[in-house]
Amino acid sequence: MLHVWFRGQQSPLAVWHLDERRWHLVDNWQQLYDIYGIHGTKAISLYFPTRHLLQVDTPLTSSQIKQLGVSGQQYLFEELFLGSVETLATRSFSTNDAQRVFALSTSDIESWQQSAALVGLSIAAMLPDFLLLPMPNIMSGEQAVFYQDEATILLRQADNQALAVSYLPLMLAKFPELSEICVLPPISSPLEDIGNDSIFDPLFIAPSTKALFDQHNLQLSELLSYPEPVPYPERHALNFFTKANKAVLSPYLKTALMVALAAWVLQFATNGIQWYRYHEAAAATQSATAAQYQSWFPNEPLNARTQLQTQLAPKLRQDHSESSVALTLLSQVSPLIKAASISAQALIFEPDALKMTLIAPDKASLDRLVASLSAQGLTANLEAVNNTDQGGITGNIRISSDSNNVSASAL
Repeated sequence: MLHVWFRGQQSPLAVWHLDERRWHLVDNWQQLYDIYGIHGTKAISLYFPTRHLLQVDTPLTSSQIKQLGVSGQQYLFEELFLGSVETLATRSFSTNDAQRVFALSTSDIESWQQSAALVGLSIAAMLPDFLLLPMPNIMSGEQAVFYQDEATILLRQADNQALAVSYLPLMLAKFPELSEICVLPPISSPLEDIGNDSIFDPLFIAPSTKALFDQHNLQLSELLSYPEPVPYPERHALNFFTKANKAVLSPYLKTALMVALAAWVLQFATNGIQWYRYHEAAAATQSATAAQYQSWFPNEPLNARTQLQTQLAPKLRQDHSESSVALTLLSQVSPLIKAASISAQALIFEPDALKMTLIAPDKASLDRLVASLSAQGLTANLEAVNNTDQGGITGNIRISSDSNNVSASAL
């Protein structure tokens, strides 16, 4: 695996040579591929600038941090990150005396992955560049390892405590307990020239930086080695490598999708129940219709292949004609009944006749009604005359007719 140190957009890339134990500079990603990729080395371990990294201290234990999950860890950075915390990739790095959570924007991760992919390289590990600095010998916070070159300034106090220095006086004010600074040489300086004051400062730092350290009474010492990559970077806790095609959904989007899916399932189930009930109702209606048809027309079976409307329409038209005859007959009888001061109690329609139960003050009134019906060309017959409790009588009259002549007959 190729170890590449990306110190910034305007800075050359640094490539670690294990055999020489030093870094070699290349101008850009294309040159990196031209020199190393064409020989079969396609996977790289990228060390990105620590200034892109967010970090928070937390009193939580490692197990509690894991229980927070990705969303809970993201919201630890709500006051530090201006964008949406849901776009942060988080990692926790704990030691015996400190629990710290780190975060990196996924847009930075995707940008570096795309830069490598454009020239045919793939990133297998992605770690902050402060891990290149060795840990100080004294872990109490009094000693720190310092690195400075034209592109970056780094300070490391512990295994999981480091920062990219943007303003050195502010950094020294933040760590008043510092008493010793161990200085690493810049990667562009040959180690064999150490001690040659005519070439560069023996402490590998700018005079202004040295003066600031002296002002704070810090003891300076040299580390005669370059920053070195970590062993097994893929397994490191701060490996922010994420596959380019991995889709990360926010909790809100996941919840919205779950609600939408639940609504879809509910709607589907509701439609299914409605269809089932409609099917049952249709079957019941069809069965009831067939039974009613058989009761009306017992000698004519209902044809399942023929629409009910088609089979029933002629019969409905015939019944309508017969009903018209009965209504015409009733219209002739009604004035006579009203003129005789007789009231009707019941009326029954038959295909060729009317049956009526009439209430009259006496039998003579019914006889006169029958005579009036006969005078109108109707044949009427009166029978079953009975007395009522109110002193009147009831009589049944049958009025019959044929297709050519309307007649009345009394029962």
